[in-house]
Amino acid sequence: MEAQPKVKTIYQHLKHYVETRAKLAMLDTTDKASSVISSIVSYLVTAVMMIFVLFFLSIGAAIWIGHSYGETSMGFLIVGLFYLLVTLIVYASRIKLIKTPITNSVIASMYSDEKN
Repeated sequence: MEAQPKVKTIYQHLKHYVETRAKLAMLDTTDKASSVISSIVSYLVTAVMMIFVLFFLSIGAAIWIGHSYGETSMGFLIVGLFYLLVTLIVYASRIKLIKTPITNSVIASMYSDEKN
């Protein structure tokens, strides 16, 4: 007759343990997902700001080159050709330069146990 309360107690402890582990797994997943999302957002904000910087520097360089050649349109043509060359180089090596590092970064942040 004493086995019945012990089994019930063990069942209650086991049930509590499983519920606690499920909550812990949910919290851990939420923590990692929020970490990844915040990293992505911070990189996007930084990228947008760098695009503005690059935009204004490009306009300045185009005007400066144009004044050097005596024709402003020539400066914009040279800057445009420079960006075309850069785009072709980046496109040719996009997997090595972009996809692999981003994939590795997301996987590392999902599986890291360290708190930053």
